[in-house]
Amino acid sequence: MDIDIARTNEAPSRLYGLLLRLRPLEYGTLMPFSGELVHGAWLNWIRSYAPEVATWLHDGNRRRLFTCSSLQFPLPVRKLRDAERENIHLPVDPTRPCAIRITLLLGDLFPLFYDSLMQFNSSPDSAMQAPFIKLGKRTFLLEEVLLNNDDTTGWTGFTSFSDLVAAVQDSGQQRQEFFTLEFASLTTFNRSGRTGGEQSSYYARLPLPHYVFLGLARRWQELAPPEMVDLVQRDLIEQYIQDDGLVIDDYDLRPHIVRFVNHPQRGFIGTCTYRFRGSAATDQNSPLTVQQQILLLARLAFYTGVGYKPAMGMGQCRFLSGRR
Repeated sequence: MDIDIARTNEAPSRLYGLLLRLRPLEYGTLMPFSGELVHGAWLNWIRSYAPEVATWLHDGNRRRLFTCSSLQFPLPVRKLRDAERENIHLPVDPTRPCAIRITLLLGDLFPLFYDSLMQFNSSPDSAMQAPFIKLGKRTFLLEEVLLNNDDTTGWTGFTSFSDLVAAVQDSGQQRQEFFTLEFASLTTFNRSGRTGGEQSSYYARLPLPHYVFLGLARRWQELAPPEMVDLVQRDLIEQYIQDDGLVIDDYDLRPHIVRFVNHPQRGFIGTCTYRFRGSAATDQNSPLTVQQQILLLARLAFYTGVGYKPAMGMGQCRFLSGRR
């Protein structure tokens, strides 16, 4: 179960998206957006089995090697979004299971999670249904872990970096003019910095191509195996976007707001369809055209999330082929 945390330059080879079905132990309420709480609970789970790994993930590594969703209540999406906007605490009910989604971006984290579950299930307390995690004052049991590529929720799966590349190469035989991204949880892009000599805070609330895909290109270069890093040419993508080679063709986006424990956060949710306009530019350092590189990054977003704080429930995103 040990991870050599000195291997910070050795990239993972596989990506995982898991759905954890949880059952509340008692009746009560919980804030509608709990990404911050889930993030803390997940780190506590890892800490109980590998404390040095939890410390490394939290303090010593800025690459964000996992993401967490907020608690997913068994409610219609519209009702949940209304509760998030109004910050109305929602009921948890032992007769109605909830779920959280976790993605693992470092291959070694999956065997760690698997081994920790085996230890948890074999502990004496497991026969008495020991609590799995605690969110705020609410405690949950773990009922099921889903990892199928064909799960009906559409939010689980596993892949490798080479499989992602193969998928866009296989589809490259037919030109794909449109694709859509679904932004399923509050998304925004942190553009804070110094302006006119003064520090300013700004969060962009539109999925403009240069916000989405330059950020994803950076994530690819952080996470991909060394021999695959140069398959994505960030400068080429940036120039292609600046030349309006990739544009927004359609959208169904809505402004949204959630509240963390100590502050509100504004952003957006919904879908956005992008269209390729320019020719399929290439770079001698990559066998992929710029359009294939962008499609590759669109598929990567399923695991890494997009934008600000994907490790705390924001920026949950998935690729939808064609127009929506």
